[in-house]
Amino acid sequence: MKVSKQIEWDMGHRVLNHHSKCKNIHGHRYKMEIILEGDLISKKGSSNEGMVIDFGEIKDIALSNIHDVLDHGFMIWDRDKLLVKLFSKNPELKHVVVPFTTTAENIAAWSFKKLEPLFADRFGTGLKLHSVKLWETPTSLVICKQKDVR
Repeated sequence: MKVSKQIEWDMGHRVLNHHSKCKNIHGHRYKMEIILEGDLISKKGSSNEGMVIDFGEIKDIALSNIHDVLDHGFMIWDRDKLLVKLFSKNPELKHVVVPFTTTAENIAAWSFKKLEPLFADRFGTGLKLHSVKLWETPTSLVICKQKDVR
């Protein structure tokens, strides 16, 4: 069975080598759907009995590992010398430096990698992260599965 939880955050970035206006500093209201799959928890009397995982647990993990890290911050590719320099001189500005160009596809894969071990078979029911869906805009969506992660 599959269950999912959505989170949203605001974040800035730029796609350094892009041919369009995306090479400029800009931001998005990102929305992520975290989809998990596994068998139902059957431990009698357990708080989670009859669930794949409690939605609150998904939310707590997603907020602390994705939302709180990125919300109202800026994601910078470590090859973007201008922004690395700017933000390193201003450490009070929230930012995350990453080893990839900050496309929605790469952000989704980065998020998948961060989240996957945090859900791995927590209850002995085969629980695993099925996929991460990331909307960069209301009409632009990336779906990342394990096979898409390098």
